[in-house]
Amino acid sequence: MRRREFIAGGAALGAYAALCTDGRAVAPRPPKFLFMADHHVESDFMERGKPVYTMWKPGNHAALAKTYEFIGSDPYCRDIDFALFGGDQLNTGYMDHPVEMAAEKANYYRTLESLDLYKRTKGTDVSDLDFRSPESFYCRGNTPRGYVQKPIPFKKLDSRVIAIQGNHDTGVEDFYRECSFKCGDTRFITFFASYVALPAPPGKFRSTARISDESVDFVEREMAAAASDPSIRHIVLACHWTVVLGDPNFKWPIFDACKENGFNDNRKRILALAEKYGCDLFLNGHEHNGKYPVGKAGPMSVVNCASVTGSSAFAVFEMRDDKAVFSVYSRAVAEETPEGAVNVVETPRRLCEREVPLKPIR
Repeated sequence: MRRREFIAGGAALGAYAALCTDGRAVAPRPPKFLFMADHHVESDFMERGKPVYTMWKPGNHAALAKTYEFIGSDPYCRDIDFALFGGDQLNTGYMDHPVEMAAEKANYYRTLESLDLYKRTKGTDVSDLDFRSPESFYCRGNTPRGYVQKPIPFKKLDSRVIAIQGNHDTGVEDFYRECSFKCGDTRFITFFASYVALPAPPGKFRSTARISDESVDFVEREMAAAASDPSIRHIVLACHWTVVLGDPNFKWPIFDACKENGFNDNRKRILALAEKYGCDLFLNGHEHNGKYPVGKAGPMSVVNCASVTGSSAFAVFEMRDDKAVFSVYSRAVAEETPEGAVNVVETPRRLCEREVPLKPIR
């Protein structure tokens, strides 16, 4: 019989190892993780004519809680090493609406308690992830009038659920912008891109994002460190926004060559770093598409995982030697009465499995 134990500090066998009952180590299985983005769930989350984004509508928190319960009970899904939330965990995460933001945060954490991984690892030792992030950040967008810039501290990682900021999470210190962590033979690196509006015809919505020099510097340091670490075979990059251009499945990418973006060239710098250090997988949110399409950006395969608002809700990835295998699942659908009674209309189900080829850096 075998059991799996987490090894503090990222030992030679990776973040974890399978152990026989007599204590002998056997080969670890590939790192396995949940990726989920755009938790706001509604495809019509932009309520026209209202001053702020509305809260999640009745039934959506219940549906997400049921989805989390499925993840914790399904034999394949529950056996994950960590969860990475790819931005837009909130609907109202703008700092100029603190009351709405606080209410959304409360709903977010109350719902998150339904995720078994979160409950089991909250407050436990997560040092095996070798987690790194800047100590603080500055919120430079969507701030109240008269807001005085000051460093906002990030909280210490206290579970195996890692959430990064999207355009709806601006200024939320609970979610990271730049961070880096290790699982098995894979180093995961995230970066933040700030929202930039583009001119659009009436009734249309267009957006892009801008990457700061500080973000690129963090990515470069972490990629260089990963490339020099003999235990690392794969580098995975993640951001709420995509870096794919010219693909109909990626409509709102980070775009360098526009005056609204200051003709910022940091997307090109990210692509150059990926090629230099052998990063060939990129995960993004923001692009609401239920098909989980795969695009290309330089050397990287890019998986659009922002499909909570479509027919899909989340994916479970395995980082194997020469490929990433991911299974895509639908989310639960639920109705909720004003009295709080919940009727689950649909339960989650596995939709498909896909593969993306990888080339290990060593």
